[in-house]
Amino acid sequence: MALINLTGIQPIDYTALADEAKPGEGETIAVPVAQLIEENADLFATAGSVGAIIGTETPFDALGDIVGKIDFAVIEFPAFGDGRGFSLAVRLRKDFGFKGEIRAVGPVIPDQALFLLRAGFDTVEASGERKAAFEAALERFPAFYQSDFGGQVSVAHTRHSAEGQRKAS
Repeated sequence: MALINLTGIQPIDYTALADEAKPGEGETIAVPVAQLIEENADLFATAGSVGAIIGTETPFDALGDIVGKIDFAVIEFPAFGDGRGFSLAVRLRKDFGFKGEIRAVGPVIPDQALFLLRAGFDTVEASGERKAAFEAALERFPAFYQSDFGGQVSVAHTRHSAEGQRKAS
């Protein structure tokens, strides 16, 4: 697997905590949301940095109790056509103001690179032979017709504001 950096941040190197396993002192771990909710205090007291492994079936409101405590989120895509991971990332960024790394794992494809970036993902785990295709896809379009999670102005908004300025002159 290759780690593709979409935003240029320093990616977090973590260990996925196995069921019933306990983290080492100061260890950087990723834990499934259900386990994180159940063992909340113990995990945060022992580990150095904690991230949540979020499946696309996870109800968004289940993240409310932990999102302020985690340092990163790993969103698992079960299939490349499952868009729920995009929605989770946008909502983490917009509704919770989450500033940590959001990583996509699973069968995402290079054609989704810009959509991942615009939804708030920082990194993607993909097969090594697809790394160049992901990087090329990030350069494909310089402007967009829709705004993104961060409020990037769309082509349509730019065009309409320019027309409005011309009419006012």
